[in-house]
Amino acid sequence: MTAHHASPTELSGRLDRLGVLLVCGSGGVGKTSVAAAIALDEAMRGRRVCVITIDPAKRLAQAMGLTRLEDRERKVKLPQGGTAGGSLHALMLDPKTAFDRMVTETASTDEERDRILGNRVYQQVSGSSSGTQEYMALERLYELDRGGKYDLIVVDTPPAAHAKDMLESPHRMLRFLEGKSLRWFLKPGAKAGKLGLKALGGSNGPVVGLLQKITGAEMLRDTTEFLESMEGIYGSVSDRIRVVDRMFGSPNTGFLAVTSPERESVDQAVAFWELLEERRYCFVGTVVNRVEPPAPGTYASDAELDALEGIDESLAARIAAAQVDHSALASRDRSRLDELARETGDALTISIPRLARMVNDLDGLRALAPYLHG
Repeated sequence: MTAHHASPTELSGRLDRLGVLLVCGSGGVGKTSVAAAIALDEAMRGRRVCVITIDPAKRLAQAMGLTRLEDRERKVKLPQGGTAGGSLHALMLDPKTAFDRMVTETASTDEERDRILGNRVYQQVSGSSSGTQEYMALERLYELDRGGKYDLIVVDTPPAAHAKDMLESPHRMLRFLEGKSLRWFLKPGAKAGKLGLKALGGSNGPVVGLLQKITGAEMLRDTTEFLESMEGIYGSVSDRIRVVDRMFGSPNTGFLAVTSPERESVDQAVAFWELLEERRYCFVGTVVNRVEPPAPGTYASDAELDALEGIDESLAARIAAAQVDHSALASRDRSRLDELARETGDALTISIPRLARMVNDLDGLRALAPYLHG
């Protein structure tokens, strides 16, 4: 299999066929910056774009010239020189707000909605990012995609060493709502060997009261009331979750991995490609960030270093050693890029060199565009 590096037009050509791009990768590899740079570049090319981020450091807001991001779209002022008709909006994912909105839209009555939103177990679960953040990012994506306002939605997914966690998040959310460990309390009638909550006298019954004393602090009552209140919307929510899950397999949805040239990161990117291939999802490619660039010319020889004025023998030796180290690191990174390109079929392999400046404004994001396009 031959190595396949991106040409100047390939990335934009593949993105033109997509309405959703999920940018995946572990923390600290520059995923947020890459997602923002792609969103900005596509907007400059004349598309209506929205980027969703989960970056708690709010670097994306600063880079886009916004004082803050929140769980509603904020318009970004584009630099001059873009194609007419392009626009860019950005928002910061708030899992709690997205969860509340999902409950509000699926509850059949105001009373049912208020009972769920006011439950202490619900407030604890929906307010915690653990286990719900990945799905709520997709839930927010579902809302925006359904609205039809944008040509492309770019999702800066929650950082994960294993992108499979995000792909499995709809199923984990379903398992959570099913509450298999406690749902037997909610069965309307007792089956052989099982007791239903109503058979125990309901959530206020004496048996639940006794168990509450054992478990302590009204935990059992709050939990059973939470699951009982969720019964009414379970069907609607589960249908919605399955729609979100199906979005992964749509030809309108693509995945882009962001990684580093380190051994473990390259292996994770290959494993992610294999997982998507197995599921027949669209894998656009991998962006390898902070690649050590080769020397712009030839390295100085020992004789050339010795001939330089103001450089003693010790400094010349250190410079020579640094050149050797840089050459070895650049060669290693080049080898990793070739390996990644070979292993991931016709997916793109895009490299961004280690840059001298931080990407913290629109100019910095724009500076990434030439690398993204080859």
